[in-house]
Amino acid sequence: MRLQRTHRWPVVVLATIVTALTGACTSLGVGVSGGGVGVGVGVEAHPPPSATVAEQQVLMDRINKHRLAIGCRALTWDGRLATVARKHSEDMARRHYFSHVDPDGRDPGERLKAAGIGYRAAAENLAEGQSDGRDVYDDWIESPDHKENLENCDFTHLGIGISGRYWTLVLVKFS
Repeated sequence: MRLQRTHRWPVVVLATIVTALTGACTSLGVGVSGGGVGVGVGVEAHPPPSATVAEQQVLMDRINKHRLAIGCRALTWDGRLATVARKHSEDMARRHYFSHVDPDGRDPGERLKAAGIGYRAAAENLAEGQSDGRDVYDDWIESPDHKENLENCDFTHLGIGISGRYWTLVLVKFS
């Protein structure tokens, strides 16, 4: 099945905005079922700074610890997904927006397809303003839609991208 270009995702769309009491942190999550078709290999040309790698690891460890506690398998890191996530975080930082759909109208499914990544199901969680992976995880686990994405046992792989105050998590079940 191909993910067809429309103004909204074809099957399940989950979105929520959660603002911390300070108003400084915002999170947004979305999930989709469908299939993108494509084959490709992404290489991260500019590795993230070591502090970013450490925060990605903290977030991934917390997500996987939670998934194991509820009976799901741990997610496997995928560099191609991390590249898609990082590029989206960088784009939000550079163009000053916070959304799953960029100012040019591209949604997460289109970004995955453009990267040559085929999938059966995918989800994306966003966060803005949190200082570390622990805070991002805590905000997502308190949000029903974000938590649903994290607890979806069908997902097998993840990638995390950070740019400044912008965080992007991409979860997939490959085709």
